[in-house]
Amino acid sequence: MKIVILDDSVTIRMILESYLEDIGVNEDEMFFFETGPSALEFISYNGADIVFTDINMPVMNGYEFAAEVFKIRPDLKNLFFAISGDENRSSYQKMKDIGVHRFIKKPIDVEYFQHFIEPEVIKFHAKKK
Repeated sequence: MKIVILDDSVTIRMILESYLEDIGVNEDEMFFFETGPSALEFISYNGADIVFTDINMPVMNGYEFAAEVFKIRPDLKNLFFAISGDENRSSYQKMKDIGVHRFIKKPIDVEYFQHFIEPEVIKFHAKKK
């Protein structure tokens, strides 16, 4: 399994890594990126099964990144999670218009993760084994 985590915040990347490890995802199944172009290049050449991305990113924002990912991997729409600390509803609507329907609000709450994200990751992880 390949989980791509794109966020310019080291803290957010570490939190996601910790939560994912707690549910049985191995360190070698997680791939971390600080910029959209580097994550997009990885997905283009290596694939991805699950993607977490911040919406507000330097170089390539989450909207641009999601649109590019879905051009090459439209099947990722079901396991593509957008992360944002922005309360702006237009940000969420813009991501929905691109095809993103799963959102994580910053700061990432462990209970929210366990209730909404963990079951999806566990279900997919079990299929890959």
